[in-house]
Amino acid sequence: MKHKKRIRALLFTAAGLLLAAGITLAVLAYNGLLSAYHPLQTPKDGQVRVACVGDSVTYGFGIPDRSAACYPAALQTLLGDGYCVNNYGYSGRTLCLLGDRPYRVETLCTESRTFSPDIVVLMLGANDSKPFNWKTTVGGAVSYAQVFEADLRDLIAMYRSLPSHPKVFLATPLPAYPDKSGTVRYEIQPDVIRDEIRPLILRVAEETETDVIDLYPVFDGKTDLYSDGLHPTAEGAALLARTVCDAITG
Repeated sequence: MKHKKRIRALLFTAAGLLLAAGITLAVLAYNGLLSAYHPLQTPKDGQVRVACVGDSVTYGFGIPDRSAACYPAALQTLLGDGYCVNNYGYSGRTLCLLGDRPYRVETLCTESRTFSPDIVVLMLGANDSKPFNWKTTVGGAVSYAQVFEADLRDLIAMYRSLPSHPKVFLATPLPAYPDKSGTVRYEIQPDVIRDEIRPLILRVAEETETDVIDLYPVFDGKTDLYSDGLHPTAEGAALLARTVCDAITG
């Protein structure tokens, strides 16, 4: 009897350790901290270099076999050997420097520039919609939207000023939906994305003469293409990749 109790206790302990390890890995993966799951290709001579810059949607969070099925990987397959597509997505990151986790301070942002891209697909903004980021006023003076717009213009200019003079595509964030429990995860605000961030990105794209990839209508209402209401499934990532591919080659 004591032997059985000891085995049972060991099994419970092992299960607890496995659960803790799984949660830790999930947190690390969401934050883009598992370098083994974020490989970057070395371009070959003559290849067109494509830098996919973004947050967890670009990273491929929630997709089984993410490295093979995220949208940049699917884009690589669609574009073929004449292109080298690298995934510089970093989960949870904001476009705005005043956001809780600005993309531009990350090593991946630096690496996306040293990659010397010929094409940059820039998709940020969903995490800026969180209530603690998208504030009516910042420091009692300007709104977060005003700072967001200024930082977006700076980000476009930063990539365009690279020695490789890449063509920049501005992609709008996907629409956000509640998960199966009826809750929109990670405090993302769907109405802010729809009514404020997307129109702002479209206007800046027009004013800066930047090509735009409006993903919002592509995914509007297609909740079956999401794993949790925010992140596309492998099928959704494939649709995203086809849309981006059409923009690049069209």
